This record gives sequence, structure tokens and C-alpha cells, in this order.
Amino acid sequence: MSYTPEQNNAVCVEFFETAWNTGNVRADLLTSDAMDHSFVAGKAKSEPGAGSFQGIVGMFRHAMPNIHLTILDQVYAADKVVHRWSLTGTDTGGVMGMPASGKQLTFTGTTTARMADGKIAERWANVDELGLLQQLGVVPPPPGA
Repeated sequence: MSYTPEQNNAVCVEFFETAWNTGNVRADLLTSDAMDHSFVAGKAKSEPGAGSFQGIVGMFRHAMPNIHLTILDQVYAADKVVHRWSLTGTDTGGVMGMPASGKQLTFTGTTTARMADGKIAERWANVDELGLLQQLGVVPPPPGA
């Protein structure tokens, strides 16, 4: 069966909104050999399966139990889906191993997914970690900001 770009996008919306907003990473929406490419805490990694993405979602949901994903833009064509998004939550558990700040945080990013047979086969994400670290006070804002 061939999937349209609109159907592929709907799968990605379901997958990412469910994962971030409920903590349920739906492995049934991933191919059996899905690859997760991520860049977290300054380190690039590529891992097969749902475990890597589940770990990232779990880390942020632990730090910010009320975290909420909002998809800001959706672009899709052929077998690619791109979402620009924001995540907002209150840091009550400590982001990336830091002490809890109690701050309301908002950070943005872009996720690209490659689809195969109506499932996510690969995922790449670019996250504004610098903006997140500046909100936490770990990194100073640029001069004049």
C-alpha cells in the first residue's frame, strides 16, 4: 500500500503528540528497523528502535511532568515529514541532570522523519539546547540581549 504525504504527516502528528504529551512512545508507528538520530547534550548518536527516543522523552517528562508539545509548522512531501515545534513545561525535576529550577521553560526545534509503508523509519531532530540552557541560567545571554 502506498501512503500519501498527508497520511505520513498524520502518523507523525499522532506519534510525536502522543509521545511528548502522554509519555507513550508508540512503537507500532515505527518500522521494525527504525533509526533514531539525535543530538543531545552536545553528542550525536544514532540508535535503532524506539529506545533512544523513549529515553529522550522520558528524561524531559521526568524533569517537566507537565511538558506539552505544540506543532507550529508541518511540511511534508513524498516520504519526508518536517515539523517545527515548541515544548513548554515547568522544570520541577531537573533538566539534563541539573537541579530543578522551578522555571517555566519553552524551547523549540525541528524534527524530520523519513517514512516507509506508513511508519516512521528514521528521525532527526535539531533542538535549541542553547536557548534552553540560557533559560536555566547555565549559559549567559549574549551581550546586549
